[in-house]
Amino acid sequence: MAEKMIAAVYQGVQQIDIKVVDKPQLHPGKVLIKVSYAGICGSDMGIYFGKHPRAKAPLIMGHEITGEIVETSLPEGAKIKVGDRVTVNPLISCGQCLPCQTGNAHVCRNLGLVGIDTDGGFAEFVAVDADKVVKIPEHLPLDTACLVEPLAVSVHAVRKSAYKTGDTVVILGGGPIGLLTAITARYAGASQVVICEVSQSRKALASSLGFTVVDANDKPEEEILNLTNGNGADVVFEAAGVPDTAALATQIVKITGQVVVVGVFKRPALVDLQVVNFRELSLIGTRVYTPQDYQVAVNMLVKDKSISRVISHRLPLEQVQKGFDLMLKSEDSMKILLYP
Repeated sequence: MAEKMIAAVYQGVQQIDIKVVDKPQLHPGKVLIKVSYAGICGSDMGIYFGKHPRAKAPLIMGHEITGEIVETSLPEGAKIKVGDRVTVNPLISCGQCLPCQTGNAHVCRNLGLVGIDTDGGFAEFVAVDADKVVKIPEHLPLDTACLVEPLAVSVHAVRKSAYKTGDTVVILGGGPIGLLTAITARYAGASQVVICEVSQSRKALASSLGFTVVDANDKPEEEILNLTNGNGADVVFEAAGVPDTAALATQIVKITGQVVVVGVFKRPALVDLQVVNFRELSLIGTRVYTPQDYQVAVNMLVKDKSISRVISHRLPLEQVQKGFDLMLKSEDSMKILLYP
């Protein structure tokens, strides 16, 4: 008879229930992780509202995961062993398509994720491929380490951009990804980092972390141009994924500057391509992260203890519904973690 565990199971649109389910069974090459924390992501909200194109109920969500390995199906002498403190790189790539074959498995044509295409971390245990676990240094708290995955998104965006040390950077959107992108840009040596945001609580947090904050509701273009001597930012990172910021991005970047799309847009947005022409702008997209980005994120979290302030709530798994409700209120939340 299969062992049991507690899990938060997505059952359908806006329905997520605490249930007793079978504990994952190990197959060759996999490890079993006793979950310590799992973060709620914007993509989980998309699943919750039934808008994710791949996720199907019943499903255990959660791809931002930390915990301890309690069982493996690996051969003797493997580098990954019972007792290791780990996080998970949740990307599932096919290994066969052209992107995979040319070093771009993170944009695999058939890309999947733990917690979306397979059961994830909103549970007591999760089973993942051994090559997807990343060890966490002993002195890095497991709740803070839950930020590795979202921080890696920001690291990838900055590393892929044309950013250079000493540049002026504007971040459109001060949510978890926006704030982590600001932290990453500053870590990389930006001379000025400006965050444009609507939420009062998020503006206050960004300001307390030492960033210049612009109110997105009060002529942000004018203020950003004033802050940059009328030139605009060297690089603008769009991290909100809303039509208004898409239009604003090309107006506040300098001539020959770059706009980096980090936020995931749910519908097409209008961008003035004549402005892109006349100002010779560069416009690029970024998606998730590479293994190298993951390691940079781990190192950043070890060195910069203030990053943990992005976490606003730590809730028991049984309060998963409260976590999703809080995610709908940007005034009241940033990164929300669940723990079994």
